Amino acid sequence: MLSMRRRPRLIYSVDPQIEYSVPQEAQSIFVNGIIKNPLMKNLPPLLESLSKHVRFEGSSKPSIPINWRFAESISALKAYEASMLNYLITQKYKIEPTDITINM
Repeated sequence: MLSMRRRPRLIYSVDPQIEYSVPQEAQSIFVNGIIKNPLMKNLPPLLESLSKHVRFEGSSKPSIPINWRFAESISALKAYEASMLNYLITQKYKIEPTDITINM
């Protein structure tokens, strides 16, 4: 019996009129998938405003030709980690939040 494996399809954008961007997708995953996710209801309320201090930069094209979004997911998790640290520092030391850049 022959095994018919499906080749993974690379998806750069749902809408063919919109060019895919790794930094924009990472930002979307961070904000919509983590910060505004209803399953993450125990996050500090201040974290949403602190998330505005995170900026993603880098090449818009994926560097690894695979069908899952590795760079975007890791970058979003790093942004979450940095935002939580920003939260802890602003609460403990009563200082302004630091701007954060995730370079992919």
